[in-house]
Amino acid sequence: MSHHTAAKLSSKISASTVKRAAEAAAGALAANAPRSVLSIPSSVRDGPVSISDLADENGRTPSAVIRQIGATRRIFILDPYMNCEEIEGLTYRIRMLGNNKSLNSILLSNNAEKNSDDEVDYIFPASALETDRTYSLFEDESSPKKLGDVWHAAGGYDTKSLLNVSSDERRKVLNSMMKLTLSIRGSIDSNNESSKEFASKIPFISVPHGLITDGGYALAMGSYVLATTDSRFKIMNPLRGLSLDPVGLSYVLPRLGWEFHQPSAHFPVGSVLALTGYEADDSDMIETGLATHFIDSYRKMGTLERSLSELPPYDQQILRKDPIKQYGKTDSNRNRQDVNTQYRNVAVANLLDVLCTYDAAGQEFSHVSDEKVFFAEEDPSLVLQGDKDKYFGDRESLLVNIAATFEDIFKKENTVVGILERLKEHAGVEVKNEEDKELASLAKELVDGMEAQSPLALHSVHKLMNMGKNHDESLESCMERERNVLLKLFEKDDYKNWAASGAVAGEFKDWKHNSVAEVTSDEINELFAE
Repeated sequence: MSHHTAAKLSSKISASTVKRAAEAAAGALAANAPRSVLSIPSSVRDGPVSISDLADENGRTPSAVIRQIGATRRIFILDPYMNCEEIEGLTYRIRMLGNNKSLNSILLSNNAEKNSDDEVDYIFPASALETDRTYSLFEDESSPKKLGDVWHAAGGYDTKSLLNVSSDERRKVLNSMMKLTLSIRGSIDSNNESSKEFASKIPFISVPHGLITDGGYALAMGSYVLATTDSRFKIMNPLRGLSLDPVGLSYVLPRLGWEFHQPSAHFPVGSVLALTGYEADDSDMIETGLATHFIDSYRKMGTLERSLSELPPYDQQILRKDPIKQYGKTDSNRNRQDVNTQYRNVAVANLLDVLCTYDAAGQEFSHVSDEKVFFAEEDPSLVLQGDKDKYFGDRESLLVNIAATFEDIFKKENTVVGILERLKEHAGVEVKNEEDKELASLAKELVDGMEAQSPLALHSVHKLMNMGKNHDESLESCMERERNVLLKLFEKDDYKNWAASGAVAGEFKDWKHNSVAEVTSDEINELFAE
């Protein structure tokens, strides 16, 4: 697995930088913020900061840090896993920032990473603007990495850490993941009354530069998700004897492709992701709506930060003046209509359109000068739109192709046993030509992925997906069901034996059931009982 390179601690780090971070923390507590807010340090942009200087009294360094960059706030993810206190602290900070009218956006990514196996201290820059000049936190982007070669960017919480804790402690962690999801998604309207407290005004932008797994997808539930060539998504919990984390994946996955009216909406792409352990790459994420935009180089983060820092904040994004108030009349802000609602946050959306190569809706953005060079020797009157599409290359998704190929299996088979048996039939077919060989190979990969997982966990994921796709379900109802099922699986032998074994996800094979056929309906129903 690749790791970022980071600079050693410099004696030039100003003590005033750390002092101001401490003052900011004290101010947060004085404003009645929960103590968990101290687990996620926040500081103004005034130079690089040593990670060790932000450690708590136990010497633990933070998993995330927030920095002020003009009218935006940048969240650096430094560790793929957060503990409960950090999840709660990040949730609170995001909720407060999301309603701060003096900002225009929240930007989250992971261009700095600490290495727990190395005692060398790490410095993260004031922003990505300074990274190329001073630090070597970027991997070589000369060629896209293969699946499995990228670093782990986000995984939510560490499932092994919950082995020897009480059920109440587990519930607390899962509840915190649910609230984090809602706080990040707050920039998207919700009709659920219980979620109104998480509503926000400014957009949340995520740039998942690496692999996001399970609960880590909560960090990609905001307004915009910018996939890079190294972006990946994979569900790994069933390899640990567990089902979906409570971040609403049983609601999101059955609806992939719907938001942007993509071809993937017609195929069971969500089922392939949920049941087979398939690792989606950047193309898969864009073509299914898991990501909203594609950014061709992560080095554009500096440009993105600079541009966001210079955009006007939410309360200054106005094109129309408020109605003139008659002299002597009182004005109640409570019922006053915002005449600039339709103009707010538009500048951020336009910026992403300019900066990104294309979006999930199929709109492709190019730089006019580059396009002119490409078609320099062509008669402009003879260049059709179909020819222009070649400038961007073919947009294709292996995930969508797999879902289309095995659509009949994933849509018509109502049980895990049925799906697995049908895939085995294709995997064992007599190969007569290259097409048959490719089909059999794909089917075998899917079979291997399913058989590597806990049979009981796989059944639970399948049922969660079936229930989550109903039209009367909401993100919140799906998250609650995911939490309840997961709490019961934490008590089962599969999870306990995996966690105690020390094996990494994918290597453990000693499940309670030898196959999905051995799992009884009573065992499945017990997981979903109220």
